Amino acid sequence: MKVCQLLRCIFALAIVSVSATHAMCAQDKSSSSPTQAILVSTYPNTKEGLRQLLQDMRAAAKNDEMERLTALIKDTEIPNCVAWLHKMYDSDKADSWEGMCDRKTLDADSESSRKTFLRFASLDGEFFIRKVNDDPMPGKGMEWGWLQAIKAPLDIYFAGWKASGDAENSKVKHIAYFMFIDGGFRREAGIYFVEAKPLAKTAKLIPARLIKKVQPGYPTEAFSQHISGVVRVYFVIGADGAVYNAHAISGEGLSEDSSLRKAAEEAVIQWRYQPATLDGKPILTNAVTVDIIFSPTS
Repeated sequence: MKVCQLLRCIFALAIVSVSATHAMCAQDKSSSSPTQAILVSTYPNTKEGLRQLLQDMRAAAKNDEMERLTALIKDTEIPNCVAWLHKMYDSDKADSWEGMCDRKTLDADSESSRKTFLRFASLDGEFFIRKVNDDPMPGKGMEWGWLQAIKAPLDIYFAGWKASGDAENSKVKHIAYFMFIDGGFRREAGIYFVEAKPLAKTAKLIPARLIKKVQPGYPTEAFSQHISGVVRVYFVIGADGAVYNAHAISGEGLSEDSSLRKAAEEAVIQWRYQPATLDGKPILTNAVTVDIIFSPTS
């Protein structure tokens, strides 16, 4: 008798467990956010595919669907950004661009994109798409350098906005470059191969400008021992004007003293810039260097 009662209890508990699991699964399905659904959306690797993505972003902005717009923009970030950079480019270039993978840089770039599409929502016009691989800008400028630098096949697209009535492509306003990576369009956030006057005919590029400079402190022990030298700091200026990935580099005539190098890095990371702009849009500036001179007599 007791065995039967025990079996009935076990059976009852099993039913409750299965029911609870089923309810939890149903709840998970019902609570799936629109963002999750948007992130699995796919667009074909064609000019029309990118155009559809941009149109969807504009429609979301126009309909005040901010969650959808945010999700679409978020999905244009490069997956495993740092690893991808080192896969696609030589180490020196990849190192200099790691700042574009920083969360602050990505968030600033996403916010800039959001504002761009909110502005497009109230304008009349259309998106202009050009595949860089098939139709790069003339001359050995940025796009030429980009195509030369990649170590593996990469489809790159230029995206712009053409206002109604502007028939000439020269009046296309730059939005961003997109790369097709891991099944989706990913927005570049600072890959530039600028040669001499590469954008003079097509875009207005204004360099970054230093607005806050912090002087390095002279390390006490180095000062007392009269250790001097030049520390060259390599860094990236984000689209928000902040300094990222500041690190001292080695080279002929440069100091290898660890205390001087650390002091220089700690100072430069606090510098702030008016960010560079391309057609009025803040952009990341790569491969910036500055020499910090340490001398007990000055």
